[in-house]
Amino acid sequence: MTAVVAVVCALALGLLLVPSGRRVPALPSSRGSGAAGPSRLPRLPRPGLRSAAVMGGIAAAVLIGGAGGTVVGLVVAAAAWWGIPRLQSGAERDRRTELARQAPVAVDLLAACLASGASVESSLAATARAVPGAAGDVLATATAALRLGADPLDVWREVGALPELAGLARAAARSAGTGAPLAALLPRVADDLRAGRRADAEARVRTAAVRLTAPLGLAFLPAFVALGVVPVVASWIGTLL
Repeated sequence: MTAVVAVVCALALGLLLVPSGRRVPALPSSRGSGAAGPSRLPRLPRPGLRSAAVMGGIAAAVLIGGAGGTVVGLVVAAAAWWGIPRLQSGAERDRRTELARQAPVAVDLLAACLASGASVESSLAATARAVPGAAGDVLATATAALRLGADPLDVWREVGALPELAGLARAAARSAGTGAPLAALLPRVADDLRAGRRADAEARVRTAAVRLTAPLGLAFLPAFVALGVVPVVASWIGTLL
């Protein structure tokens, strides 16, 4: 019986850990029939990974059994609870980094296309072709949804789920809801994106400087102890003796 429970927990753990790309659900149409196809947005961690940590701990405890199994199960569950949400493939991190890097350029190009008199769909399509990669994929998905007749507010709500394009989505949704010219809103969005990237870079530099102090301290501390503390302590001991 315990083996069956362990196998079931292990299978459930495996199903929760299977990587799954994030898809934009079919958007309802407000001007006709049709639905947008699946997007190629950056893949995100699955929300059920916390449950996988608990199941992994239960499976380990059942397999080992006894008090030792309980301890091992708790350790496995705690380690998985902390570590699984932090597991993110290098390709996924690179894609999110690429999206953050391309977002200001894509917003500037979109503003230029709109300022030339092109429609929103045509501007999005031109920007998606000009900026290949993560940003182009997201904009191409939004273009397809709009051309299929999806509600613009729903389309931009899905785009705004990505923090890197949340500013663009808010500006586009405001323009679609109020009729304000989108081309006039996008330059400020691009400036905010560049300011955010600059702040993130400065924060990483400060974090790196702080982290460098630890190895430097470990390198200089033995020398300080050997050259500064040991002679003083030895002289005191010699004086006392």
